[in-house]
Amino acid sequence: MSFQLQSLFTLHERARIYPFIGFILLLACEPLLASGLSWLGLGSQPTYLLRTLAAVALLLYFWRDYTELSLAPSFYHGVIAILSGLLVFAIWILPYPAWMGGYVAADSKALPLYDAMDVFWLVCRWSGSALVVPVIEELFWRAYLMRRLEHAEFMAVSPAAVGTYAVLVSSVLFAIEHQLWFAGLLAGLIYAGLYRRYQLLWVAVLAHMVTNGVLGAWVVLGGHWQYW
Repeated sequence: MSFQLQSLFTLHERARIYPFIGFILLLACEPLLASGLSWLGLGSQPTYLLRTLAAVALLLYFWRDYTELSLAPSFYHGVIAILSGLLVFAIWILPYPAWMGGYVAADSKALPLYDAMDVFWLVCRWSGSALVVPVIEELFWRAYLMRRLEHAEFMAVSPAAVGTYAVLVSSVLFAIEHQLWFAGLLAGLIYAGLYRRYQLLWVAVLAHMVTNGVLGAWVVLGGHWQYW
């Protein structure tokens, strides 16, 4: 199986696909993981931490291949990223109807906050969402898939040369990943636009981090648990 996968994808593709796919596969297996952890007496809380650690391990393994992340953003880029991330956050929390994936009160599942361990798991959940997920998603959706849709030799494709078709298709697929698909579509278009406009993946990554970080704080402080 490993040989078949290596034959199917190039090293550059594996570096951008595996962290994201691994995270998604562990998410799909979460009920099984939670049952196993509960059977071991560890409770179900560590499941998100396990997904995050697996993603981090794969990112570190492939880190030398991420040439898109070799250039650091400037202060100006940082400001743009922060403003864009806040814009996406504002879009995300708008009241959407059910057909757009809008949440209802029954969707809310508050995390327990009874002791120090509960706070620890909450910090792990927020850290993974704000610091790790944006990296693996931007590497997959924008650095890989968006450019791959433009040309098979995606590493040779400049973000500025990506056409409308690749931006739209990658953003639609990104939207399908989320329950709030319309907000996800707009978010995908904004992140793609940032990468295409500034040609620095870190701008999109930082914007995504701001969105997820502020959203996580809003969820916890405001009790809007349905967004997690």
